[in-house]
Amino acid sequence: MIRVPIQVRYNDYDDRGHVNNAVYLTYFELGRVAAWRALAHGTQPSFILAESRVSYRSPATPGVPLAVEVFAGEVRTKAWVWRYRVVDERDDRLVADGETTQVMYDYAARRTVEIPAALRAALGAL
Repeated sequence: MIRVPIQVRYNDYDDRGHVNNAVYLTYFELGRVAAWRALAHGTQPSFILAESRVSYRSPATPGVPLAVEVFAGEVRTKAWVWRYRVVDERDDRLVADGETTQVMYDYAARRTVEIPAALRAALGAL
């Protein structure tokens, strides 16, 4: 698991004083970037995002310190799932969770490719 503190910005809140629903995908992206850097050792991302899902569990209001946690889910030949949890850092209260599916992609050839064995192993360990 990788845990990344989130700097909640003023414009993340809606007019009801809650973190807006659309912002959670950005929080997932923060975790995804950190996970990629940890697993791929700084190489350029060579995947595309194929699917995303978010479930909202409890509100995040001003002053609540948040973090996103990233876990590897299913790892297939050409794709894998990352699972996310956005939590209140004070007590680990679940604020939102979800997942994204990434597909390995060769941008030059414009086609999907198999996940390299070393990356598959690293994903499996996460």
